[in-house]
Amino acid sequence: MARVEITPTAEHSLDEIYDYIGQERKSPVAAANVLRRISNKCETYATQPLGGEARPDLGEGVRCFPVDSFVVIYRPIDGGIVVLLVIHGARDIPIVYRELFR
Repeated sequence: MARVEITPTAEHSLDEIYDYIGQERKSPVAAANVLRRISNKCETYATQPLGGEARPDLGEGVRCFPVDSFVVIYRPIDGGIVVLLVIHGARDIPIVYRELFR
């Protein structure tokens, strides 16, 4: 089975997404559903690590894919993927990424 590794930075971003959606919609269920969709799609990409869009502007081997209004940024690894960051698609991804991964 393919594996999905989550970096501490990605874990923090997922926690923030959960908190924001839970408060904004006043629904922990809605927040959990978004995280479930992200998790399911990560598992799918772990079986096809080169399936995401290449993002050489972010670094060698970095790829991404969308889930709802979010973008999952990851790197392929042996047997799966490592999720580096999950970010809202409206944000300036290169700037945020560079600030976090200098």
